[in-house]
Amino acid sequence: MYLKFKSKKGVTLIEITIAFLILVVAALGASGIISHGHKATYHDFRRGEALQLLVDRMNFLSSISFANLSTDLGGRTSATIDFPYRDIEFGLVTIGNNKYEVVATLKKQPLKFDDLMELDFEKIFTKNKKYKYDDPTTWYFKKKNNSTENYNQASGDYAYAVIKITISVKPVEGRIIKDERTYEAITFVCNTE
Repeated sequence: MYLKFKSKKGVTLIEITIAFLILVVAALGASGIISHGHKATYHDFRRGEALQLLVDRMNFLSSISFANLSTDLGGRTSATIDFPYRDIEFGLVTIGNNKYEVVATLKKQPLKFDDLMELDFEKIFTKNKKYKYDDPTTWYFKKKNNSTENYNQASGDYAYAVIKITISVKPVEGRIIKDERTYEAITFVCNTE
């Protein structure tokens, strides 16, 4: 007996279901990658905002003269700025949906230089016939009589004084991750009058 089989035309329901399941699994994987990328991008964006705040506040405080910073300190040796200061926001700062804690510290910084040296002109002019004022290899030095000098405005030793400025920026609200960083920077403003 001769059997004749007809060829199939079309797709069965089982084939459609399997293809749909494969598509769903692939789409879930892709959405997970996209979601992870979005979180990383958001974290980088917030890091950029924190760094921008840090640089902005540092530039602002660095532009204030030593005399004005010293006046703002009053008789204190250090002060924490976590409130609006000279019309600039410190403390809790909001940018979009993110909040940052921006804190600055001003601290009078005494300096001490040990083992100071000075030019020994007696030796230079009497023993060094090859002395040239613009050639440091021909110079002679000796230890200063007072080989330690303090530059401390609090004690009034010398006119020079330094204020150390420390600024920290930390995200405090929004989508905070477990190992959130605090960004800090330090600079110094010097009195050279």
